[in-house]
Amino acid sequence: MSSSRLEKLHQKISDYILLKNRQLRHFTSLVLDCDFLHFAEIIEDSEYFLQETSQNIESYTAESIFLGSIEHRVTSLRTARNHCLRRLNNFAGVISVCEDSVFSKIFCQRQKRTKNTFRKQFQTYRTQFEDFLLQLLDIYEIAQFQNQFSRTDFLHLIVLKNQENISHVVPQDLRKPSAIYCVSSLKLETHKLFLDLLLRHLHLLDEMESTSTESMRDRLNEEINKSRTDMVIQEAELVELRHELFPSDVSLKEQRDAVIDCLEIRELDLEHRIRSIDLLQVDIQGLELQVSKLIEERERVHEKLMEKRAELRKGIREVVRLEKLIQKIEKDISNRMVAFQQRLEDLELKRLAILEDDTLTEEERARLLAELEQEIGTIREKHDADQQLLKEKCEELKARSRSVIEDLDAFKDELVQKHLDEIRELEEKKKNATPSELELINARIAELQSEFEENMAMLDVAHTRRQYFNDEHGRYYINEFGQKVYQRESGASEYILTDEGGWEKIKDAVEIRKDEKGEFYVDNFGRKIYTKRFFEDEFGKYYIDSNGRRIYIEASIITSESESFKESEEELAETAVTTSEEEMSSHASEIHVPEEVNIQRADDFKYIQESVGLPLRKGLALVFLQQPEDPIEFLARFLEKYHYDQQREAERAQLVEDVEKMKEIMKSQIDSKDSNADVC
Repeated sequence: MSSSRLEKLHQKISDYILLKNRQLRHFTSLVLDCDFLHFAEIIEDSEYFLQETSQNIESYTAESIFLGSIEHRVTSLRTARNHCLRRLNNFAGVISVCEDSVFSKIFCQRQKRTKNTFRKQFQTYRTQFEDFLLQLLDIYEIAQFQNQFSRTDFLHLIVLKNQENISHVVPQDLRKPSAIYCVSSLKLETHKLFLDLLLRHLHLLDEMESTSTESMRDRLNEEINKSRTDMVIQEAELVELRHELFPSDVSLKEQRDAVIDCLEIRELDLEHRIRSIDLLQVDIQGLELQVSKLIEERERVHEKLMEKRAELRKGIREVVRLEKLIQKIEKDISNRMVAFQQRLEDLELKRLAILEDDTLTEEERARLLAELEQEIGTIREKHDADQQLLKEKCEELKARSRSVIEDLDAFKDELVQKHLDEIRELEEKKKNATPSELELINARIAELQSEFEENMAMLDVAHTRRQYFNDEHGRYYINEFGQKVYQRESGASEYILTDEGGWEKIKDAVEIRKDEKGEFYVDNFGRKIYTKRFFEDEFGKYYIDSNGRRIYIEASIITSESESFKESEEELAETAVTTSEEEMSSHASEIHVPEEVNIQRADDFKYIQESVGLPLRKGLALVFLQQPEDPIEFLARFLEKYHYDQQREAERAQLVEDVEKMKEIMKSQIDSKDSNADVC
């Protein structure tokens, strides 16, 4: 389809919709009738004809054909008008002579027929409109015209609803006069529509400026004058019917004068308002000067505010950076502590394996234990130094974070405002975003929300972090009651110093738990930090504390049995020996023994006293104290145990001596290597 034909089709469809909209707007103020609708349909066809004729007037080559078509069209309109007026007059006559019951039936039937006729006409119009749309090629243009047609459909529904509401709006006793009034209104509207078309035909002939159209113009002028006369008569009839339907003691002239008076009063009021507007214009000029000054002041305040906001945002970034560094260092401390304790556990297991290895000689065992102890000491020293360095750095960062965040509310308000601005900007972008862009924006919003919550949490942590001090009693902070609460290290239990000088525990900082390895607590990162990790060797039970020190809590089984009654054994042994000596001396005094025998007995007694005197005294004391059923077996088991303890003690002393010698030898070797290196 060519562009010119397509433009004409667009114009035709637009005019088709506009003419129907104008007709429906007229119908909203009328009570319709089926005869009037038929006449309105003819009027609508004539309007389409005039519109096409005015656009294609140059296509008519012969004026006689054109004038003939106009004359035929005017004759048809006159005939349709006369037919419509005759039918309306007949209906008005029937209404005036029939009874109320018959009128109600006739009125309902007439109204139903009118609605059916109106629906059929609009359905015909819709079908023709759809035929026009089928000639279009662009889907966008079709959608655009369908959108315009939706308004026409809405007007059609309004008119139809008005017709349905007539029976509910008009009271029963006023239906007959109201119907006569409505018929008269339709007759007047018929004259108006006919007159309007005649004037449009006359305007069309005037545009031709031809002498052959003078006779046609004269006939049209004559018809126009006649229609105007009929309209005046019909208007007078309508005024009388309105007066009968709405009676009033005040005449129409008086009502008209009252309306004119009201208009004059409104004009005076309008003049007063105009003068007030002039005065306001003067005030506005003064206000504009003040507003300009306020705008300048606002700009200066805004600049200061932006500078402050920039400083706050810079502070927020610094606090977040410091808190992340603090969190990283604390996590590194925790990792190092776990690795340190794991390394100590491995070395302690290695030590136990050395002690239990029967294939090693005493010298090899002593050398391996000395090397292991040296390695443990080196690891502990390095760990302590690293942990102390990290803790000092962490405390330094905490102090810097406290110095930055002084006004928490200002920081939070700025952080919230920044977050809301970013979210609002992204929400605006979502309005014109594609589905893929929408997913990216939603992901960005979720990321910003997570970052915002993390930053708020870090600000709270930085604000609520305690500030620690040190004095002669240790590390402490000041609580809300002004008391010094002491902590040996971060995460330890909390104590306060009482007035009597004692320590009162007020809080357990960690919950001590137990497992198969020992006692531990869980730190802030979910890692197990052992306070006591238990082991057992030939010397007894012991544990490794959090600093790597070995602390014995229970001696060996052999030693523990003898130490339980140590004091009582010694007292009883001394008593028993003293008694034996006294008895022997008394017997010696009673019986005469030669001198050589006494000397031999003294040597034997000295030998017995030096060799088995002490264990025998202790054994006899235990026999006297326990009084077992088999005292001989009890004394034998005690002497065997005592002999085993003495052997283990000698081995332990020898081991310690060998370790000390090994350390001295290694130290001398290291010193000699250092001296040789210095000489080189």
